[in-house]
Amino acid sequence: MGFDGQWATSFGQMTLRQDGERVSGTYGRGGIENTLDGTVEAGQLTFRYEEANERGTGWFRLRRPSSFAGEYLAEGNPRTLPWQGWRGYDGLWDTSLGRLRLVPDGGRVWGSSELDVLVRLEGDLEPGGRLAFRMDGPALKGGGYFDLDATGYLLDGEWSEDGHAAATIRGQRAMPRPGLTWLVVLEAHRQRVLDDNEFTLGRTLHEMFSRLRWTQVRHRFFSDEASLLRWCRQLVYLPEPSVLVVSGHGETQGGTRDRTDGGTGIALASMMDSLRLADGLKLLHLASAASLAAQEAVRALQGAPFPVSGYTGSVDWAQCALAELVFLDMILDKGLAPERAAEQLPRLVRFAGAESLPGSPYRPAGFALVGPGAQPGEAASATQPAPLSRSKLH
Repeated sequence: MGFDGQWATSFGQMTLRQDGERVSGTYGRGGIENTLDGTVEAGQLTFRYEEANERGTGWFRLRRPSSFAGEYLAEGNPRTLPWQGWRGYDGLWDTSLGRLRLVPDGGRVWGSSELDVLVRLEGDLEPGGRLAFRMDGPALKGGGYFDLDATGYLLDGEWSEDGHAAATIRGQRAMPRPGLTWLVVLEAHRQRVLDDNEFTLGRTLHEMFSRLRWTQVRHRFFSDEASLLRWCRQLVYLPEPSVLVVSGHGETQGGTRDRTDGGTGIALASMMDSLRLADGLKLLHLASAASLAAQEAVRALQGAPFPVSGYTGSVDWAQCALAELVFLDMILDKGLAPERAAEQLPRLVRFAGAESLPGSPYRPAGFALVGPGAQPGEAASATQPAPLSRSKLH
């Protein structure tokens, strides 16, 4: 699995040539050829790029043989920005049938629909590159084909719903809007009776981060597993980077060692499965007390393609909210990677760490981050899953 070949990227068509660890190539739109040179180490391509009026550095990492994620930093710019690439049919497509998510797998392609989670697409790649497919769902059944244009950005074909005549179908890649990041807050309903006070984490975060012109904030409630997973699956169809905060009722006293739901009331394994193809997901934060306090809960995160953060301590709602405002601000406003923001948080907000502070009204939150890029650290006594790279920050 390498970077060699033709790619459709956020900044135009790209041609890369890989010779061992060395990679060089060109990219651009409208016939312009900008240059890129770098090396591959441990699966990551680190490069320098040069354009007529800009130069800088960046990195790419393959998600799959037909897709990469990455970031670049232009000279003189303090913020890194995303740079993504796809080849073949991989990616998000805006079509006559709505937004589709397509994933190549060898000589086959499968996919799903943003409008109906029950619709499944399965197809085969024919000689010449045509994708012959069938879609099946409760309200939509039929077959057709797609042809991919030479640039890798446009689809053209035919579609015939069962019992109806064939019709032309067209599509184009759903391209990320430059510099935009989504903050999505999924929250359990906290108010059970009319006498309950009105408060939500989502409203607090919305007021804080809507001020950022490069951040889109969405706040939705869930009431059961089906509604939470439905909202989680929506992140699969966002072309831009996203940060997901999931806030359940949590638990503040006892019973944390055997919890496997991350404080949401929903099995973490189900949530992780619904998010595995959310290519733009930068972070999943479990904003509930003791969300990472159980061994089984943390083990459920093994193999996650994105970092996951939460708490090992039993902390109250306000304490979580105070820590999260600083943590998310470092990511969304200051431009820090989640791993770096996680390192800084207990230094800036001391009760977020594992150390008891004399005279403090706050118990240690035991903030932790697990997953890709997390550095091994001291593990909490309640959570020591040996195979998992984990950071217990204090």
